[in-house]
Order: sequence, then C-alpha cells, then structure tokens
Amino acid sequence: YLVQLRSALESGGHRVTQLDLRALPLRYCVGCWGCWVKTPGECVSRDASLEMDRAVINADFVLWAAPLKMGFPAALLKMANDKHLPLIHPYMVVDQGEAHHLKRYSRYPRLGLLLEQEAGTDERDLQIVTDIYCRTALNFKTRLEFSLTTETPAAEIAARITARTASLLPLPGPFAATAGTAIAPPSRLTLFNGSPRGRRGNTPIFLREFAQGFGGESEMHHLIQVKQTERHVQAFAEAECAWIGFPLYTDSMPGSVKHFIEALEPLVGRVANPPVGFIVQSGFPEGLHSRYVERYLEKLAARLGSPYLGTIVKGNGEGVRIMPPEATRSLFEGLNALGAGLRRDGRLDPEILAGIAAPERFPSYLGPVFQVFVRLPVAHSYFDGMLKQNGAYERRFARPFIEQ
Repeated sequence: YLVQLRSALESGGHRVTQLDLRALPLRYCVGCWGCWVKTPGECVSRDASLEMDRAVINADFVLWAAPLKMGFPAALLKMANDKHLPLIHPYMVVDQGEAHHLKRYSRYPRLGLLLEQEAGTDERDLQIVTDIYCRTALNFKTRLEFSLTTETPAAEIAARITARTASLLPLPGPFAATAGTAIAPPSRLTLFNGSPRGRRGNTPIFLREFAQGFGGESEMHHLIQVKQTERHVQAFAEAECAWIGFPLYTDSMPGSVKHFIEALEPLVGRVANPPVGFIVQSGFPEGLHSRYVERYLEKLAARLGSPYLGTIVKGNGEGVRIMPPEATRSLFEGLNALGAGLRRDGRLDPEILAGIAAPERFPSYLGPVFQVFVRLPVAHSYFDGMLKQNGAYERRFARPFIEQ
C-alpha cells in the first residue's frame, strides 16, 4: 500500500522519506528523561530515533502507518511515538483548558493516521484509536487531519496529504470513567508493572499499595523485561486476577506494554482468561488525560474475554516515588481501600476511584490563574533543578534537529 502511496506522491513532485521502523535500531523509551534534562532535544541512547526525529520535525506532513494488533497500532509504531518525546519541551503550558507540554520547535508537521484492520476490527476499535491519536497530535503541537484504513484508495490518501486546505479531525470530548464489573472475591493477585523504569518507576508503588490493601498473595512482573515476555504471558494465563499498571505515554501505553499486549493474542477466545483491572498514572495533574486509553483497556478486556474490573486513574503520579509520606498518605489510603474492597466485595468502589482521579478537569475559571502560574519560575523548578544538576540548563531550549 505504501509503495502505491509513495508513487502517487512522487509523481506529483513531492519528496517522500519512508522510515521502515522494523529496519531501524530503535530502543524502547525507558523514561529516563535524558532528552529533557541531560541532552535537551535528543535521546541519550543515541539510537536511530535521532535520524527519525530529525526527519519528522523537518517534514511538512507525517503519516503514521501501521497494522492494528489487539485493537491498537503495532508496538513498532508505539515505540516510535514514544521516542518523539525529545521534540517537545518538559515545561507545562495551558492548552484547550488543560495542562500540556511546551513547544520545543516553532512549527510541527501536519499529521495523518493510516491503519490496516485486523480480523474482528470494528468501528469502536477505529474510533478509540482515532480519539487517542487526536490527543497525541494535540500533545505533539499539531492536529490529526485524518484517520483512515488501507481500504481507502492510495490516491485518495495522497490527495488528502497534498491538500492545501486540509480539514482537521475534531478533538474528542472528555469521557467519564468506565464501569467495572463485580466478580467473586479473589484470593491472589498477579501484578504487571508497565513502567519503562522497571522497579524504579512510580507505577510499581501504585501496584504495591493496591496489593497491600488487598492483603492476599501477590506477585509482580516487570514488562520492560521484554526478554521475559513468554513468562509474563504464562503468568497472565495462570492468574486468578490480573492487574496491569503503567504510566501514560503519548496518551496511551508505553511501547513495552503494547509489546506485552500483542503477546497475549494467542489467549483471545480462551475460556479461562482471568479478570483484569488496570492502573494508569500520569504526570499531568488532571485525570481526563487517561480517560482515552481507558476505553481501549475496557475493549481489550472484552477482546480477551476477561471480566473488566475497571481502571484506577491518577494524575500527578510522576513524583510519587520522591514525595514525603504526608503528601502521599491520601493516595495510598485510597489505593489500600480499593485493594481491600476487591478482596472483600470483588469490585472497585466508584467513589474511591473518583476521589483518586480528582481533579478530573480544572474549572474553566482557573484557566487564567494557570496561565500566569506556568510563566513563573516555580512552575518549572522540578525540571530546572535536574537541568542545572546536569549542566544542561543553558541548553534547555535547544532545537538540535533544525535544518537550515
């Protein structure tokens, strides 16, 4: 399909660069933030993401193209999306009345999404993915112009890419929390830590506090250990009750978590798949940022035939591992209570879930206050401290991939 599309574009006089992700030596993003606080604007791993990000930021149009696997674009594309993090700045701004990151570059490319459907793809799958990538585009300082499948003629895609007055997909509205189901109270938990930092992340802290409140037997697996994926899948298959936790990464799951999800595909249609619940924590203060991937997780449970127990959403999760006890007391008590409720009642308490996720969205009247706050040095002190410690503060606004 891309051969046809490229031919159509080049015959119209357009220069096309095609990056075949499988051929690029890309490493998973491990959440080190080196691209923000050590080598501003560049991944510290010095892998092929430098070549990729240079091509992306200097393009007029970027097409993200991938087959759907387990209802979401393939892990290869998700890994690449994660490695676009150096192209934005860690400082916060207010956009669409929400917290977002600051631009690093003065301009960003137009975006489109091209998907190859898999067996069983339905309209809800396509809408969930489109909504998530509309949010990804917003955080990437641009907008998504289309989300289409390979059933669309290549000539039509080419025409959309080259259109001088392209339309934009509307941003999806905010969603309410999904509703989990009740099960017979389990006695054992199998926890899957999706933090790219592994044991050093914030996510395992959330999982441990939940398990502590649960009080029964539990074991934890670290999904960044991708060489252990076969063992992780076996652990899921044998679980009485599974919990998958991860940080929000470019508006969905980290690439390493998507790798694990794809590895679960042989379990689709299996009768004995365990009930599954999720924890999604993010660095943004509002809970709403995680509601888009929450819909994917609900559909993922249905795809697996697993009872869906719900999703615990928490903003401002980045600093949990360094916060003093008094700052985390309320959060940990809430996680403990949710775990205890699962052990006692076989369900998550909706009121406790809402309390942990708050604020879902800041009131609109606070917008002007935030606009002023994010311009103050104190708003950026967390990142500034790390930049200064690494001798990178003077280069914090670097734009290393600009082509003259």
